[in-house]
Amino acid sequence: MTRIFLLLGMIVAFPSYAYQVQPMIAEMTPTGRGAQLSMRISNTNDVPLTVEMVPLKLNMNQRGEETLTPADNDLLVIPVTAVIAPGKSQSVTVRYLGAPDIKQSQAYRISVRQQNVIRNDQQDLDVGLTMRFDTLMNVKPENTDSALAVTALSSDKQHWSVTVKNSGDSYGRLNDMQWTLKNGGKTHTIKGTDIGDYIDATLVLPQSSRIFAMKPVKGFNARNTTISLSPAQ
Repeated sequence: MTRIFLLLGMIVAFPSYAYQVQPMIAEMTPTGRGAQLSMRISNTNDVPLTVEMVPLKLNMNQRGEETLTPADNDLLVIPVTAVIAPGKSQSVTVRYLGAPDIKQSQAYRISVRQQNVIRNDQQDLDVGLTMRFDTLMNVKPENTDSALAVTALSSDKQHWSVTVKNSGDSYGRLNDMQWTLKNGGKTHTIKGTDIGDYIDATLVLPQSSRIFAMKPVKGFNARNTTISLSPAQ
């Protein structure tokens, strides 16, 4: 069964445009019932909403900078475009069509793009992109897990720089881990649910490392501090 980790849609309101996408983050499987999920796009405005859904494959470098490439061969999205009446919603089906025997989780984004359709004096259509939400979909094979560890810690004048390595075959999230800091005889624990107070991002793709900017922890200095990660209880 598809597991939805975050059922929070994002609502953005402008003078003329507003819509909601749910879920923004989800997990799929390469085979079985979990290889398909449903999204819902709600038009919370009082004018019709035209949207386009574009599947994209996500890769990420150590700094968290994303590279997005077309993923039409891996993900089937139905419908591709929709016009949603004010106050109504549209169900969107996403189905994984890629290799069923992948060994590592693969990250994708479904880019939901609002199209601004305007007619000029000659009644010609002029279509322009006004807003987009990029949802996150991780396709995760069974029996794969993440393995996160802090491999480097340094600091500058404002932030710590924390390198986290994921040696597992599944994506990992910093907020799924308990952080234990040690400096001499001092120990401080940060719950995964609280790590957002120190680090903005959380995703680490499988078999990769990512460098995060971290708010310094009071009473600890990066030079003499070690950080260990363990699954959150």
